[in-house]
Amino acid sequence: MRRLVAVLTLIAVAVSLVACKGPGPVSLEELLSYDHAVGHVRASDVESIPKGMTYREIITRLGTTRDVGSGLHIALYIVDDKRNLHISFADADESCSRSGAELLQGALPIVDESSAIGIRGVVKDIVQGKDGITMFVEGKLEQYTSFDKASVTVNINSTVLRGNIPITGLFAFSEIKKGDTVEVTFNGPVAESYPVQGVAATVRIVIAP
Repeated sequence: MRRLVAVLTLIAVAVSLVACKGPGPVSLEELLSYDHAVGHVRASDVESIPKGMTYREIITRLGTTRDVGSGLHIALYIVDDKRNLHISFADADESCSRSGAELLQGALPIVDESSAIGIRGVVKDIVQGKDGITMFVEGKLEQYTSFDKASVTVNINSTVLRGNIPITGLFAFSEIKKGDTVEVTFNGPVAESYPVQGVAATVRIVIAP
């Protein structure tokens, strides 16, 4: 009987310890996804982040938002309805080497390029992601374009054309190859970094005459 009581006591202690641990870490997909709405935060929310927090902890604190990266996670937040803040990382459990105030220094004014050609140039590099690609495009700044270099994410919501003919299929972005000349219009605001970063509304693969 005494042994039975001891065993039951040990079981009760073990159950109590497990309960004290609470729920496990929130999955990255719950916090960050390409189909989430873009999160809106205040500058003071960002400034309160201490150096050394993991990216998962940062996003948990700021709230769920859209991932505009592919291959590399890029969490996009709109700060005070005036600036875009891009937080880039590969591993959600890696510690961020910058404080919130330092992250905020990279927040740039919102520019809407959705109605014009953002860039016309050559695809220099492509990073493959689960839901799309991120391509680096380099061209010349011309009268009808806005940028000469851009990091462009192309996902399943982007329209891809070869010449003037739309490429159908869920993974139309896979038709884009390194060395292609493309014209890109952006889906809403882009970060005015150099090179700029944004999500493509349309990508037209230019066919040589």
